[in-house]
Amino acid sequence: MGNFDFNYELPINFDKRTQQYLQQMNAFDVANAFINCKYEYDDVGLAYYAGLKGDNWNKHAIDITFEGPSKSINCLSEKKLVLSSAIDRAIKSSESGLLIRNIYFFEDDVVVGLPETNQDRLNADIETAQVVLNDLIQIGERACLNYSLNKDSTENSINDYFRDMLFAKDYNEVKDQTRHGISVSGKDAAEVDILLTKKGKEIAIFEGLKLDSINKSYIATHIDKAIINYNALGTATFVVSYVNVEDYEAFWEKFSSYIENYNFPLEVKRAYEEKSYPNASTRVADIILSRDGYDFPVYFMTFKIS
Repeated sequence: MGNFDFNYELPINFDKRTQQYLQQMNAFDVANAFINCKYEYDDVGLAYYAGLKGDNWNKHAIDITFEGPSKSINCLSEKKLVLSSAIDRAIKSSESGLLIRNIYFFEDDVVVGLPETNQDRLNADIETAQVVLNDLIQIGERACLNYSLNKDSTENSINDYFRDMLFAKDYNEVKDQTRHGISVSGKDAAEVDILLTKKGKEIAIFEGLKLDSINKSYIATHIDKAIINYNALGTATFVVSYVNVEDYEAFWEKFSSYIENYNFPLEVKRAYEEKSYPNASTRVADIILSRDGYDFPVYFMTFKIS
């Protein structure tokens, strides 16, 4: 590609790059809002004639329009400078030849019925779960830096920390130790660590456990409780481990191998997949399970708690 041989298209991984830049800028709320919105862009021609100054020879100016829920649109609008900075980096103008001229925002709070297909419904659930995942990554980072949370902290006390931080992030309802589902014995109600709901709909089940080794029976108990006993509706599930070990990377490799080869009591619709590392103290992977033909995502997260 020559010096001015541009393709005038957004990079294929533009969405992911923008999210990662926002996360690296500690703008997690903007990253979440970006995920919740859709966008389109208009190529308005040569940047020079569109009024853009600077190094713009043979580059094109574009206007981007975001549409989405009012809460997300308000966040993007209020933090437009941060959003614009992330987009400027993600757009790779030296290759795409594109420069941002204007960003517009429109609210689109439309009440809709059921998705047309089961795949559409699963995609919508994953979108919602991705927002929860990003919030948990941010909360987990703070937990890893919090010296009051350490190897001596109880599992319940760390769960309480996550519960309180989720509440601070404006989740409509965060219920700790809610009686929900069936206990392991099958004789009484189960107690979910954290149940997240919004607008009367379950959006996530959180199951926390504290580990200092690969305790297979303990891990298995928590997994099965989260996806079977607590989860009659097929709600997105987060199995979150608080880890205290010397060699975190070696722990993750063994933990990941165990989960990848785990004999899940439900049908596996999409195989276990590790995600990129958010930071040195966090690891994430996911899988799609199916309960009575209803597919839902399960996320496995580990945080190194010193």
